[in-house]
Amino acid sequence: MIASTKARLYLHIGTPKTGTTAIQNFLPMNRDLLEEQGFCYPDFGYRFYGVNQYRNAHFLVHRKICEPESEAEVRKAEDERFYEGLDKIKELTNFYPNIIMSDENIWNGYKNRENFWQVLKSALSERGIDLKVIVYLRRQDLVVESYYAQRVKIKINDSFQDYLDSEDIMYFKLDYYTQLKEIEQAIGKENIIVRVYEKKQYEGNGSTLISDFLNTLGLELDERYVSSDIVVNTRLQGKYLEIKRILNRIDCFRTRKNNWTAKYLKIIQDEEEKSKSSLKCAYFTYEQRIAFLEKYKEGNEAIAREFLNREDGILFKAGIRKRDWEYNKSYSSEELVLICGKMLELHNEDMKNKLANMESELDSVKRQLEYAKRPLKKKIASKIYKTLFKYD
Repeated sequence: MIASTKARLYLHIGTPKTGTTAIQNFLPMNRDLLEEQGFCYPDFGYRFYGVNQYRNAHFLVHRKICEPESEAEVRKAEDERFYEGLDKIKELTNFYPNIIMSDENIWNGYKNRENFWQVLKSALSERGIDLKVIVYLRRQDLVVESYYAQRVKIKINDSFQDYLDSEDIMYFKLDYYTQLKEIEQAIGKENIIVRVYEKKQYEGNGSTLISDFLNTLGLELDERYVSSDIVVNTRLQGKYLEIKRILNRIDCFRTRKNNWTAKYLKIIQDEEEKSKSSLKCAYFTYEQRIAFLEKYKEGNEAIAREFLNREDGILFKAGIRKRDWEYNKSYSSEELVLICGKMLELHNEDMKNKLANMESELDSVKRQLEYAKRPLKKKIASKIYKTLFKYD
């Protein structure tokens, strides 16, 4: 397909904890279908440690931590890659009028590059490409809870209150309005597509996150698209997260090699959810939640009015009711011990299966050795000897 005189780049920038991984997995799975409709989700070939390869826009903001003496050289290489990537986008527009790129780190990390939005918009314009930015917003209290669960799942053992008081919380860019206005100043409000990460606000066929994302592109989700059944970024909560948090006090449980604890806890959690209806788990109390959201109320209302044309100023529509939440209370020793016992049972079962596989492989090797010891016919032995020693 030949591009129009003005191609378009749709840049999806998160925010984090808004289903970005699901979107990034969906797009390459449907690359051919998207290309038939004039949309390309390219793989530029850039790879970064700890970064999903499908985050194809990461090169725009990547900044490697380096020694001061190598700073200039490293930054020069990153800048060269930045413009090299934009040139690759330009080449793609000879065949596709629409390019899609995604990386949630752009929301928090664009300030790593000076005047990022001005530079990007100008560089794209020089290459005949319009910029459209897609950003999903999730209610701030839910973002913090989700981040906390993820951090505990990996390694921290802080209580939720300690986490709220930590410097780690400063990483979040939760003042959405200020952030959006900064982007608007550089690229224009008309080039920012704001969506809300709430099930009841998704648009498109099926009212899912994927249908909503396709809707931002002017596409409709239908049976031609394929999706994965794999659940990404599984979340521990309640007593299961509490067990992981306590275990994180032991060094070995904070390493990725020993993340089998999170795996088994998730299995047990899922089994319990099948047997009984469970409420959402929260870490804010009701009063804390209301006070926390009050800090962002004015900005959220401004976003609703200015970016979504909602006169009522309501950005997030999901209500907050005390009875909707199971608070993160302390759990009985019996509950915690029982879950740990189930974890050990799963771990032992895995070890038995691995041992059985190893024994099977060992038996196979033994049979091969026994076979090799059998007397070979003289003719075959002579041929092997000649082959090995090139004896004629």
